Amino acid sequence: MRKRKILILSITIVAVALILETCILKYVNDKNAQTTSNVLLDRVIAVIDKNESSESEFVKSLKDDYIVRAKAISYIVDAKPEVEYDVDELQKIAGLMSVDEIHFIDDTGTIYSGSLPKYFGYSFDSGEQMAFFKQMLNNYDLTLCQDVTPNTAEAKEMMYAITWNESKTHMVQVGITPKPPFKGIEAKPNFKCHSRHACV
Repeated sequence: MRKRKILILSITIVAVALILETCILKYVNDKNAQTTSNVLLDRVIAVIDKNESSESEFVKSLKDDYIVRAKAISYIVDAKPEVEYDVDELQKIAGLMSVDEIHFIDDTGTIYSGSLPKYFGYSFDSGEQMAFFKQMLNNYDLTLCQDVTPNTAEAKEMMYAITWNESKTHMVQVGITPKPPFKGIEAKPNFKCHSRHACV
């Protein structure tokens, strides 16, 4: 009888010990899993932040480049004014500068020449996308680059950069069709750049 009690007591102690061990192991595993999850989550957040920063830098660099292309075309046409109304020559220049469209816009905000005659006559009053550039009319030192936006004429996804020519008689605008990887980037607020200043 005594041996039986000792056996039952031993089995009970072992069972309790096993239950305690299981509980302790579960607690430790849960704690480790939580810690691992937190570490992984922190890493994911860090990667996302880094990607957003890289995307932002990429977009800024791209827009700076498009503004430089608009200024270069403005310089070419100022140096060779006979091409201002020569559609064929402007299409060649567009190809050389890797832009899809060149537009010349007068001081009222109306397209009067460029590489695509079908856009002649459109103005900053023609639609919301073009209206963004109205602020150019009051600031001759301003250059702008717009995010990927459907254009007014055809609702085609485009990016436009614009600058005044050197003599401030007209504006030169370039249009670029977004290509990967930029095509997949979500549109950010419109981008402004003041001449001879950093772009923001």
